Amino acid sequence: MSEKTGSKFFTQGWIQVFIVFVVCIVTQGFGLYSFSMLRIPMTEMLGAEASVVSLGFSVYLVVSGVAGLAVNGLVSKIGIRGCLLIAAVMYSGGFLILGFVNSLWMVFVAYAVMGIGNGCGGLVLITAIPSNWFIKRRGIATGITLCATFPASLITTNLVAILTAAGSWQNAPMILALISFIVLLAAAFLIKFRPQDVGLYPDGMTKEEAARVENEETAGAVKVVGLNRSQAIKTFTFWAVIISFGLIGIGEQGVFQNFPTYIVSTGFDLATAGVFMTFLSIAGCVGKLLSGYFIDRIGPRITYVVVNVLAASGLMAIVFFGANVAVLYIGGFFFGAALSSAPVCFTSAVSKYLGPAYFAALYSIAFLAKTIMDAIGVPALAAVGSSGFGWNGALFVGAAFILVSAVFMLVGGKKSKLLSKMEEDAAKELAEEVETAKA
Repeated sequence: MSEKTGSKFFTQGWIQVFIVFVVCIVTQGFGLYSFSMLRIPMTEMLGAEASVVSLGFSVYLVVSGVAGLAVNGLVSKIGIRGCLLIAAVMYSGGFLILGFVNSLWMVFVAYAVMGIGNGCGGLVLITAIPSNWFIKRRGIATGITLCATFPASLITTNLVAILTAAGSWQNAPMILALISFIVLLAAAFLIKFRPQDVGLYPDGMTKEEAARVENEETAGAVKVVGLNRSQAIKTFTFWAVIISFGLIGIGEQGVFQNFPTYIVSTGFDLATAGVFMTFLSIAGCVGKLLSGYFIDRIGPRITYVVVNVLAASGLMAIVFFGANVAVLYIGGFFFGAALSSAPVCFTSAVSKYLGPAYFAALYSIAFLAKTIMDAIGVPALAAVGSSGFGWNGALFVGAAFILVSAVFMLVGGKKSKLLSKMEEDAAKELAEEVETAKA
């Protein structure tokens, strides 16, 4: 890599990661962490059952997943700028509606609108950026961007808490709406979907350097090859990734959202539960970065399996010894680290095993599977916890889903033979282009 090319890529590539990190604070953090806080004053004001108001978040998850299916087509037709402009209007619009909520139906409308915005500018789109820009550092770049949930949790929880205490909680979603609109509007003009859009190649390589690298995956990324939806659905790899990502929704989100109730049921107070949930968020950041580091070295398949076996082991330790604070936090660390590693692993898995060309089209299906299972997992494990099996039974079920998810990744997390052929052809084509240019 020439110094000039490498320097230019380093500047552009990591600037893109930083911009996506800021977008992640809004699209991944604001929606996720504001709801649990806003639900309390909304429930009190509307005089509705908390479980009914909670359906608004289920609407948000499902609509986000369905809207994400259109991202690949939208990028092709109106570009990433168009997608982010739609996201700016719809996502901030959802928060704005929450600021004027005075009846239950408005909660559902607000979260449906917000879900459309998140689908257009959320996880499916923004994880494609580090995936497109990096090969050697794809894992760590993705991990860094998804660490944005931690500052998002600090912003939203404190903002809502302060304004609610002041008796003006509806100002909180309106402020979040303004921040979201500004961030997404600016990102629409700053984010570049692929390095090729600005005359660069992944990892800053020139075409000549990519042709010399003894790695056909690199040539495939430079030429942007990959399986489309119709090709992918015929492979076992695709279905293994879909099933694995879906199952982890039950095993992780189902446990995560019910953890405070479990902790209180074991004799701890609500303050302890709150501190523990913050601890899980910190563990999540550590997990994302470590997962990204190891993905770049041993691949997403083995990383995912190891991380989630540790997570299931941590949950089982809590089941048997959860009354011990030390065990609670040690087991919680392994669970919390895995909780945030799944999107990092699956982002890399889709690019590595199915190719980057149609990343958004394929990842959106996996993301939809997870959002549906997220929506199912939370009430399902709550039902188990309220039954004769108790909350220990709920954690045991969550651990079982995590292990089955890991098994599917272990068995099916392999590069498609069709992609290998595409990458071989890309390497030959790249070499021929370089030779032709020299002649």
